Amino acid sequence: MTTSPDGRLFFSKKSSTIPLPNMIQVQRASYEGFLQTDLVPEERFGTGLQSVLSSIFPFTDFRETCELQFVRYEIGNWSCRCGRLEGLHHLRLSCEHCGGAFKAGDPHEEQVVCPHCGKANKNRIEVSGVCGTSVGLRLPFSANECRERGMTYAASLKALLRLVKYEEVGAGSSSELREKLMIEQEGFLGELPVMTETGTFIINGAERVIVSQLHKSPGVSFERKIH
Repeated sequence: MTTSPDGRLFFSKKSSTIPLPNMIQVQRASYEGFLQTDLVPEERFGTGLQSVLSSIFPFTDFRETCELQFVRYEIGNWSCRCGRLEGLHHLRLSCEHCGGAFKAGDPHEEQVVCPHCGKANKNRIEVSGVCGTSVGLRLPFSANECRERGMTYAASLKALLRLVKYEEVGAGSSSELREKLMIEQEGFLGELPVMTETGTFIINGAERVIVSQLHKSPGVSFERKIH
């Protein structure tokens, strides 16, 4: 019988040489890649939710005199505990070598490698002088509170939209549309479920999990015989 560092007992005669993999990393990485929550709009890739909203917008009215454009989206409220620091820009570092901006590492990391030049930088995470915490995703209720109160563990989805109004200039075949008015306003689109640390979702107090399945289809095989 052997004991692992975390206190688990093994009764097998041969000790395992392969560490236990993180079985929920696939689900967590897939959902994080879909939302791209901790990335600023300039850093997001054209996939996931960014691709969905970009494919819907822009759209115009039937006369094509007004156009609604999509600028960016934000998920949840990113701030410190006291609210003095707000925004993801507080989690960005400036490279000491090339000057490029990149995301800071976890608080326990001492150095972070710049993705632009590949050189290491000191991990300097900005901390509020009042509450002593850094910027993070602040939700109205924790996962345990949502389980107890029968609520959904979710974050708000807001999008910055731009309304452009055009006016017709000229007459006949020489007429053209010119930009007359531009208005930008943030709108609330709804709430998105937040995945817990264990890879589950809490919907109306019930904890649910999405299982990835591999669907194998035999397809069709073609064979050509040359005589």
